[in-house]
Amino acid sequence: MAAVTETRHPHPVRLRGAASGRTGAPALLPDIEAEDFVAVLGQAIKRSPWPRFGWPATPPLPTLAQQGAPRALFQPIHRRFNLLLLDTHCDIFGSPRLDPRRIESAGFVVRRWIGPDAGKTMPGAEQLASPAHWQAWQESDGEPLGWAPLRDQRGFDADPDPARRPLPRTGNAVVDAQLAARQSSSPGEVINRLYPLAPDVNDHARRTLLYGLVPAGEAQRKAATTAVDYSGARAPGEARDNFVAHLSPYLRSAGITRTLPNPNSLFDSSWIDGDGDVMLDAATDVGNGGNDLQRAQFTAFIRQLALEFEIDSARAEPLRRLLDEVPLHRRRSPVPPPRQPLFERIDTSSFIVACARLFGDETAPAVRLPELFGPLPSGWTQRFVDAALDLLSLRSVEARTLESRFDDDGALYAIRAFVRVKQGDGCPPLLVWSEMTPLYRIAPWFASTGAPQARIALPPFDKESLRAMKPNVAFDLPPSLQNLLMNNDPADLLAGKGKKGSEFGIGWLCSFSIPIITICAFILLNIVLSLLNIFLRWLPFVKICLPIPTKKP
Repeated sequence: MAAVTETRHPHPVRLRGAASGRTGAPALLPDIEAEDFVAVLGQAIKRSPWPRFGWPATPPLPTLAQQGAPRALFQPIHRRFNLLLLDTHCDIFGSPRLDPRRIESAGFVVRRWIGPDAGKTMPGAEQLASPAHWQAWQESDGEPLGWAPLRDQRGFDADPDPARRPLPRTGNAVVDAQLAARQSSSPGEVINRLYPLAPDVNDHARRTLLYGLVPAGEAQRKAATTAVDYSGARAPGEARDNFVAHLSPYLRSAGITRTLPNPNSLFDSSWIDGDGDVMLDAATDVGNGGNDLQRAQFTAFIRQLALEFEIDSARAEPLRRLLDEVPLHRRRSPVPPPRQPLFERIDTSSFIVACARLFGDETAPAVRLPELFGPLPSGWTQRFVDAALDLLSLRSVEARTLESRFDDDGALYAIRAFVRVKQGDGCPPLLVWSEMTPLYRIAPWFASTGAPQARIALPPFDKESLRAMKPNVAFDLPPSLQNLLMNNDPADLLAGKGKKGSEFGIGWLCSFSIPIITICAFILLNIVLSLLNIFLRWLPFVKICLPIPTKKP
């Protein structure tokens, strides 16, 4: 890859990191655990002895490795900051520093790797230089557009700002005007600024050193097309198999006629609330389990259709038509004469919709249970999956979320920096690109860094101290919430037996002390940790307590 574009400048210019004998080494990515990272960087550079030519043998700060598996960069929430560090110089003998006054502007772009699997080994320079292996985060008029592939070398090396790109010329004024208008509306890459270090730092290094803050968290977000991409589940493969496996056995077990639990009894809110019964995930198959398990499995089946597939909605009509293909029989009452069918078929979708309404409307009538469900027709489950994916795709558009550049924890990224160098004779600035940095990933927000912990002091837990904590925040309670709290016993609320608060009455303004709220939250946290520790055995890892010796008053 050519790192320099030569035009009418007296000599070529390069932008590189610690070269170690190379003509175009990638920029360095130092990792700094301090909020005044610019000062820390400058001090580290001034402490290092810089040779007359090139860089010190050992970088002034620990940096991203250029070999091995890509490393994770931490986010600002971790109080860790990653910087880009490089220098720009004239590409002649001795590599003299470029006069900072000749830098018209400087910046860098972050690109996402879509090349061969690089989770364990860093790609070679040739692979890193291939445009086909990268995506660019694009924007138009300040609005993010998302990741888009770089189709060719021209796009790979183009100025990230479309307004700065050379205008095409055909010799036809009308065509040239149309091409210029098209280019001005073209999307560009999001640019992050590069800054020169303080003059005394650069004078010590005898380099024109530039730095930038590597973005690891993103404030700029775009609306995703859908919340979930279901395209992978539409074709045969692991994604589709996993989707089928998550369905209730009532929807995926072909050739089986199931006897419903408690035939001729009423399906009502007691089935939904559990009343101490077993609670199951929809996909769980209890086989020939007892009556309680059969009840829980049937309830989970109706819950999945009601909540996941909105079986009572207008857009679930294709699913209801498919359900009507599944036989559902009820024993006749009174018993019919001999040689007459003992069972009569009922409308499957109507029965299921009536059951599903109980999940959203406590006043919905109870439903009498038939006796036999199934068997599923041949190929029925696959047709149900296709119809369900259509419905979920519609729901996914409505539930679409905001996405940023770094939402994918498994994605790999690299940086390419640039400078625009002023030229004489009214010529446009010369665009000079660096090489791509080594690949890296972004650590998730919950990753542990080993950094010192934030310390929060809680007040003493005694009457005198608590009385001194005057309310400093007020909550405006609507009548329904106030009535809910006033007219229910706390034990009933915890047991799920509370009654809805009336919407009539007056509202209240209730003041509390934030420190006391914090104490209550801390006590509840410890109770929950202890309860979950019964089966997780995690207290030694999630709660570390050290005794603090105190003097007697």
